[in-house]
Amino acid sequence: MKFTTLIRITLGAVVSQCLTGQVIESEEPSELTQLEPYLVTGSHLPVSNERLPPALTVIDSAALELWDHQTAIEAIREQAFSFGASNTENDSNGGTGSAGANLRGLGNLSTLTLINGRRSGGNSAYGFQHGGFADLNLIPTAAIQAVQVVPGDSSVTYGSDAVAGTLNILLHDSYTGNRIDSSYSNTTDGDASEKTLSFLSGQALNDSTHLVLSGSWYQRNAINTRDRNISEDTDRRSQGGQNQGSPTYPGRIKVDGSEYTLKDGVVSPQSLSDYRLWDASEDLYNFNDQAIAVPEVERSSLMAHLSHEIRPQLQIWTEFLYTGSNFENGLAPAPWFGGSFPFAGFNFPVHSAVLDAARTSPHLPSGIAPSELEQVNYRSFELGRLEIEQQKTALRGLIGLRGQAADWNWETAVSYIETKLAANYSGITDETALVDLINSGAFNPFASAGAVGTGYDNTTALQSAARTPSNHYDETFWSYDLKADAPLFELPAGELELATGLEFRKETIDVAIDPLFESSMNLGGASENSYGAEREVSALFVETWLPIFSQAHQELAISLSSRYEHYRDRPTAGNSDVSNEYDALVYKAGLFYRPHPALQIRASLGSSFRAPTLTESYGAGISTYPIYNDPLGFTPPSSRIDTAVSGNPDLDPERSINLNVGLLFEPDTTRGWQIAVDYYRIETEDVIVNGAQYFIDQAALGNDIGNAVVLRDPSTQALTGVFANWFNASESITDGIEYKVRYKAPTNNGFWQATLGLNQVLSYKLKASDGAAYQSYLGTLVDPRATGSNLVGRGSIPEYKGYLELLWQHKQLTLGGTLNYIDSLDDNSAFTIDQEPRTVKAWSTVDIVASYRWPENSMTWLNNTTLTVGVDNVSDEAPPFAAGAFADGYDSSLYTLEGRRYHISVSREF
Repeated sequence: MKFTTLIRITLGAVVSQCLTGQVIESEEPSELTQLEPYLVTGSHLPVSNERLPPALTVIDSAALELWDHQTAIEAIREQAFSFGASNTENDSNGGTGSAGANLRGLGNLSTLTLINGRRSGGNSAYGFQHGGFADLNLIPTAAIQAVQVVPGDSSVTYGSDAVAGTLNILLHDSYTGNRIDSSYSNTTDGDASEKTLSFLSGQALNDSTHLVLSGSWYQRNAINTRDRNISEDTDRRSQGGQNQGSPTYPGRIKVDGSEYTLKDGVVSPQSLSDYRLWDASEDLYNFNDQAIAVPEVERSSLMAHLSHEIRPQLQIWTEFLYTGSNFENGLAPAPWFGGSFPFAGFNFPVHSAVLDAARTSPHLPSGIAPSELEQVNYRSFELGRLEIEQQKTALRGLIGLRGQAADWNWETAVSYIETKLAANYSGITDETALVDLINSGAFNPFASAGAVGTGYDNTTALQSAARTPSNHYDETFWSYDLKADAPLFELPAGELELATGLEFRKETIDVAIDPLFESSMNLGGASENSYGAEREVSALFVETWLPIFSQAHQELAISLSSRYEHYRDRPTAGNSDVSNEYDALVYKAGLFYRPHPALQIRASLGSSFRAPTLTESYGAGISTYPIYNDPLGFTPPSSRIDTAVSGNPDLDPERSINLNVGLLFEPDTTRGWQIAVDYYRIETEDVIVNGAQYFIDQAALGNDIGNAVVLRDPSTQALTGVFANWFNASESITDGIEYKVRYKAPTNNGFWQATLGLNQVLSYKLKASDGAAYQSYLGTLVDPRATGSNLVGRGSIPEYKGYLELLWQHKQLTLGGTLNYIDSLDDNSAFTIDQEPRTVKAWSTVDIVASYRWPENSMTWLNNTTLTVGVDNVSDEAPPFAAGAFADGYDSSLYTLEGRRYHISVSREF
């Protein structure tokens, strides 16, 4: 099919159906739904539209283009089932430049991402996320033919990680023609422009060979936190929050149990009289004045697909995808302090050498005895921002063979994925070098930033001690699979179908941390340790479709499937030498019932699992600085506590039971109403958590916390540090209902379609350990970066999330508008002013779009050209303020602080 026909179809009813999460149906055939072989996500059997799983969402390439989605994740996040914390490129503090899907609030690790029906990567060497092209920012939209999303268990089909659902990216493999696309967008403030340029070309090289090529370039500018009202100041008391500024800045010291800060106008203190008592509520540094809220990013991609028909019913094909990305993450100037802990055997980066040097410094103010000096604070303003440039490359290659033997369709393929990430830091100081400068008097640790005095120049000293460390995170993934399906024999109600197959995959990660970070001699940036690990997985699966009854327009059928996987994990570098083996056997039983031509009922009950990531098993001592709720009340609010989280090779997989029941009512597929209602329930045991907050709570009660350690100041009993690890100790239960209501109205004045999509969470509760009570998190704001606890680290769970969309098409013109809605949340009262309850307001925005396509016979130079313009967030609504959110004052997983954004794009076929 030529792309002119594809545009004519998709910019009409198909676009709107895709965006609202409906199965693609068209009054004329579409190649998008007739690929050979065409396997719907969630099944290894060739299925027709009426057998599609409940709640299947399809977003095609035209939908991505119409709404100016530059990555698949932008479109997915607008869906009603997408909520909770996930990796996001829209976050600077803790941002990785990657983005992953999070379905039904179970976390991005519980959603499996595929490319053309196969895993897009394995374990990530960088943090707690999936690797390879599960980072959806690495997949260019120019290469995407369609995105299929199945919320709900599909572990039987694909194995680990598909507890909450599966996301399948279908890349172009049969496109014929040529096109170029370009787009530009920017915010009302003019500070976050996005620019893209891409091409797509598909040609039949001969009667049996077809080649598709695509290339793209994308660039986005940064947004500074100070340029948005909601994030410009960390002092949020006027909004109902607390002053979450930093206590770490030049001129603050702790002497004999009391904390002091320099008096106004004092640059170089001579005695203790140059100080005043430090006010924990007022004397905090606004780190958002220099931080970045939405970082700058640039990436380029190339995709190729080559298929060749060796002979009838035998085809060989190969796939190639490469992306290079550069992500500029900018934080405030690096904070650090010199202190000490009277606990032997624990090496927190508290820089006791700095404290020792300060005690003997020639600049020690008079009136302070060296033994009385307990802490000295600084922040490297002289070096500028703490910047992290993340250079990432990802490569995917596949070669496969498919054919038919008798009644059996078979397919086999080998794939390889390699990802390399270099995190390059600036604004970091070498503690060893600085200690020498303090001892010599060339650096004054008590003075204000940039101070110059007799014998010292802090700017020159810090610049001489500055370093540019670099961490490297490499991962590889390769797999082999063989699968086949066939109708076994004819039953009175239809054919009994069977699909079966096997898979083998191997994954490796290698984390090489710069020696400066490994030694904890870095003043700025989190300390880490190098490690490596590998995993081998063998799997067998079988799936059947058994028709029970079929007469006229009535039909009853069941599906049965099972999968077995065997895991072998082992460390290849680091401190651990513990290997691990475990098995997973999962099942699924499904029911399809059509009592009337206008009504379909589908249900499934099955088990699923998530294997621990290699980082969760073997990760080595990653240091973070979260905020905790101190059950003893000794720790000042908003205090950031040194925390080290280590892996645990004895982890078991998470295991879940999934129930899904759905019905679809549609009297007429061409016009009128379509109503879909889907109920889901997911119960998970052995949830993998780090539970630092849990350890703190249990230690306060005097309970055993195993290998974990909670440290408190001997004099004040305030929290000073936590050593946590990953463990299996909790359960979770969630259930909800997804509603999709659509009305289609073909008229003489164009085609109208209205769609309502809504997710209602009925319950969402977790418990920390066996015997503990469940705690509900439904309708509660949760920012795992602020709380430091992965027990509730899945993010905020709004009771309602949804959208209302209206599209109209008449000839070459398409107009559309969408109302997006996120329900209110209960704020985290630990971070509100006076710890009083408050509400994070509901949020609604409106997006509008208009597109016009000049037809092929328009007799102008604009033949086959499509112009699209639109405005996102028309009313320029800021995200609702949340006192319990980290850094920027809002939940960056649910909202964006960009504000109003205009976009324009031009596409040309030739």
